[in-house]
Amino acid sequence: MAVANHIKRKSRRLTRSFIAKAFAENLFGAARPAPAGTLRGIDVLPTSTVQQKLSRAAQIMFTSRGELPNYEAPSTFYEKLVLSKFFAPIPMPSPADKLGCGAFIPEEFSEVAQTIPPVWVGHEPITLELLQSLDLPEGRYFAKSNCGSGTNLSFQWPISEEKRAKLEKYSEGWLTLAHGERAGEWWYGLIRPQNLIEPDYAPDPSESLSDWKFHTGGGRVVAVQLDLDRSGAHRQLIFDRDFNFINEELFFRTGAPIDKPPMFETAVTVAESMARKFEYARIDFYLMEDRLYLGEITLAPIGGQRLPRSSELDAIMGRAWQGGLFGSGES
Repeated sequence: MAVANHIKRKSRRLTRSFIAKAFAENLFGAARPAPAGTLRGIDVLPTSTVQQKLSRAAQIMFTSRGELPNYEAPSTFYEKLVLSKFFAPIPMPSPADKLGCGAFIPEEFSEVAQTIPPVWVGHEPITLELLQSLDLPEGRYFAKSNCGSGTNLSFQWPISEEKRAKLEKYSEGWLTLAHGERAGEWWYGLIRPQNLIEPDYAPDPSESLSDWKFHTGGGRVVAVQLDLDRSGAHRQLIFDRDFNFINEELFFRTGAPIDKPPMFETAVTVAESMARKFEYARIDFYLMEDRLYLGEITLAPIGGQRLPRSSELDAIMGRAWQGGLFGSGES
């Protein structure tokens, strides 16, 4: 207990000092208004809340690595991600809305990149009566919330009684879930919660679409993440923007590299074009043979509350994240 309290005190002192200096010396543009059409955490949240969230992030880093973050001169991915949550201008309406993220795909890429059209959207739980009214063809579908991480559930139609009960319970809860509040992900609170149902676009009904996650910082892809076999021996592979395999761990254990998919270079190009509007964004694509489907835009993976398991990968991604907010210490 004494050690934990010591860490909290050190983190709070660090954060109080940093916040005062940021506004006094305009670090990361803190003393200037946000650009038109954007919002920042420091404009939406009370300063005490920003301070508390930054202090919590510092405690996480100290507990994991025995050192505090350098908020004034960040160099690692974790440090920059934590700061971007509160100091980076984020274009509005909120890009974290799964139903609106397609608006961030540039027009010149509309032939190769789009979102999966939902078969239903609504502000109500997904009940059996609702499903029956949709006249769905047999097959697999995905029920999701438009404004939350991990708020999704696959189901077969016709649906089993067990899955129907779970779907109704989950989808009712999604409509009232205050997602991201604890982590300081303020942009979720600006989204009107809705539920949606998407068809399964996997070419093989026995498999899921490969979900490629393009981490971008300063307008450039800094790492690419692929999660495999989530329900079994979960592996998380990491590549650079040129598809060189990085044998380090982000949030889960790594595994053997795979062959480059056909649309990888196109996905990098589209992701970096979209990323120009953001300081940081993880842009998730399902890669098909000749098309990209945008899944979502995430502004803070795992709420920005977990360090990469590999400190080397944390440094690699931090070095690749240049320009923008972290070009010269001022935006």
